Amino acid sequence: MKSAGLTDNEGALLALVVRAEPITAYQIGQVYGLSPVTNFNTSKGKLYAIIRRLADRGLLKATPVESDRRGTERLGATAAGRAAVRAWVMSARSEHLLLEDPLRTKIQSFDLLSPQERVDWCMKAKAMLEEKLREVDAYGDRVDVPFQDLVHDGAVSAIKARIAWLDRVLLKLLMSNPSKANHAVHDKTNEAALITPSR
Repeated sequence: MKSAGLTDNEGALLALVVRAEPITAYQIGQVYGLSPVTNFNTSKGKLYAIIRRLADRGLLKATPVESDRRGTERLGATAAGRAAVRAWVMSARSEHLLLEDPLRTKIQSFDLLSPQERVDWCMKAKAMLEEKLREVDAYGDRVDVPFQDLVHDGAVSAIKARIAWLDRVLLKLLMSNPSKANHAVHDKTNEAALITPSR
């Protein structure tokens, strides 16, 4: 089903308006700024550009806030906007199935790194993912969104899957370069100490 030409960025923003209307552009920016999802932390310029496109297409309506000299407007979805969100939610496209992963892509250029640098890279990426997992858990504790348990589980599961994948990468690197293992673990006593315990 075609989602009235909505991109995923447009669909996500318009869906937020449907859930939270009336909402101002500033409030939308606050929601995006607090999200741990990387592509949500976008510039105000990009957000306003999306809002303008949706309004120009008749999917958003704007109502001026009385006595506000800044020209603030409260945004709401039109009937066409709600229909567009519904179509967007119902759609499933090939680009949704295997998302771009810069970490995965970078591994294809591991031949440019030394064995030690490859191990260090994996360790750093794992540490960052562990920090992101803590961030997602904290975010889930302080927000209330529809179907929150399902959304939170999806985010946590995706991060844990990437950590488990990096564990396999790291183990393979250490096994293929046993002479580097002692350097990689620093003061650890064995390679297993590098592997993330199951949660």
